[in-house]
Amino acid sequence: MKNKLTIILGMVLLVGLVTAAGTITNVNPIDLGVIQGFIAGGTTSTTFSFDYPGNLANDYNDAPLVARINIESLISEYPVWKDDFQLNMVAEQYWLPFVFGNSFPINTIPMQCSETAPIKFKPKDKPGWLYTIDQVPDGTFYCYNPNYYMMQLDSHDEITLSITSDPALYPGEYEIEIELMEMELDTSPPEIEFLIEGYVYDEITPIPMKFNVTDMYEIQTVQYKITNPLLSVDNYYDSGWITTTFNVTSGLYEDYFDTSEYGLMGSGKYWIRAYACDVLGNCREM
Repeated sequence: MKNKLTIILGMVLLVGLVTAAGTITNVNPIDLGVIQGFIAGGTTSTTFSFDYPGNLANDYNDAPLVARINIESLISEYPVWKDDFQLNMVAEQYWLPFVFGNSFPINTIPMQCSETAPIKFKPKDKPGWLYTIDQVPDGTFYCYNPNYYMMQLDSHDEITLSITSDPALYPGEYEIEIELMEMELDTSPPEIEFLIEGYVYDEITPIPMKFNVTDMYEIQTVQYKITNPLLSVDNYYDSGWITTTFNVTSGLYEDYFDTSEYGLMGSGKYWIRAYACDVLGNCREM
């Protein structure tokens, strides 16, 4: 006889990484109930729904719908490991007002479920935007559409979640929690690391400039300038902002500063300042 499982399903809504920035209404049901006698190695499904009205709280938002599924064993000696479960999700969208049995879906969206990091959400209409989940603990899945399934304003959404377990899974009780989420834009500026210190130039050889710049989103520009302390108006030097080039091999933003080209002559102490922006306009100057 195959092992039987008991799966307890529940759902929570997060408002505001991913958290729903808009307003989800008419969630049904909040408690998805208990599935008794689920056969290990078999598949079972459950359905829930919600409305996403078009209002001022939602109109600005163009984030993708993401469902985070957390699976926890209620027997501590048999925790959930990766590959214990496989999940699949499908979303059907209907226009509001929705009348059950008298409406036709405007979109049917397959949503893949992944438990392996890194998980990347890349919008199809904004190629420079990239959301990344770098760490995914055991028992956690992110379900989403890789083509950037956006929550449709004034829509009713019917979500079907299918759960398949490994045939060797321990026949205990497992709690499955569903969190509806949407990716929230990160407004943090890029991090800039200088990779040159104490360089002595000879007024002939260009000075190598290297910067390690990291950010959640695609980097749009990285620039630097050379200045010296303003001791007097006569001896102040400012090269002006100079754009670097990304080196695919090194993963760094690089340039060679030619002192003669930028009129830097004579010895002295100079400062290197850097400036970087991502595609969302988040910028940092150092």
